[in-house]
Amino acid sequence: MYMSAKEAAEKWGISERRVRILCAEGRVDGVLRTSWAWNIPSDTPKPADGRQLRHMKNHDLRIGGMDFSRLDNEAEKLTHLQDAPAFLSSYRHLVSRCVLSIFASEDITIRTQQLAVLYSQCFVDDLQFEIQMLALNLRSALLRLPHQFGLGPVVGKSHKMPMSEQRLSALYQILMQGLEDDEPFAYRSIEASLEHKTPSIKEQMETLFVQYDRDWKHLHPVVRAIFLYGELLRIRPYGRYDGLLAALAFAQELISGGFPPVLVDVEHIDEFKAAMILTRSRGNYQNALHMIEQMLVFECSTLTQGA
Repeated sequence: MYMSAKEAAEKWGISERRVRILCAEGRVDGVLRTSWAWNIPSDTPKPADGRQLRHMKNHDLRIGGMDFSRLDNEAEKLTHLQDAPAFLSSYRHLVSRCVLSIFASEDITIRTQQLAVLYSQCFVDDLQFEIQMLALNLRSALLRLPHQFGLGPVVGKSHKMPMSEQRLSALYQILMQGLEDDEPFAYRSIEASLEHKTPSIKEQMETLFVQYDRDWKHLHPVVRAIFLYGELLRIRPYGRYDGLLAALAFAQELISGGFPPVLVDVEHIDEFKAAMILTRSRGNYQNALHMIEQMLVFECSTLTQGA
């Protein structure tokens, strides 16, 4: 059973316009859109008020003094490329490097040669099946993103929709395809503390997207992307392969901002992980951002030369 935006407005005691905004922001569970109409499951609870969720922020997120002019100049060069096939050929190599780094960031062992064999459409005998499926799903998602949102000479087929709980859930389904098809995806549950009320994962995710929609709206795309990545690592919403999901969301946010998807190269991944721990304890993203900026400059330059 579904209800209209008008019916939801009456049920929740808010304006119909506010209901439509909440639907567009991906904050209404299970909502479907048909043409111009929003179809809302009749048992969906009213989304929490973001203004009331602000008190749940753990700390301020800081970037220090960052100058992105060099990075922006390198990314600008991508927009002037004309040869889409050559660009996509270079981009496929970038994706392989990115997958290796994403796995290394989560202490998942996979060798370059194993990944090369797997991506040549052959399964690897000495590699766990689940890891192979994750590697294939990650690669598939990363290869689709330029065609969805556009990058360099590749024209996107859809509007650059902002990240939302719905979009994140869709990314998780892509990541876990073939691994958990029989069960619906749901946020993990956490034990409530007797001394301090621990917000549920749902509440933490709502807080995250309130920050994303309001506090981070006018930030540089790379800053917004790494804030999203760091907060997803902190929350770990699903409890399984959340680091891979965070990296995939990070990649989409970068591409939406006109940058290729990257993580730090494998040789420096331990240093990057240490920098990310600092973000969770102190909210200081300066070191992590500096490493990502260097990697982005390198990959933008490589894509420009390769195309």
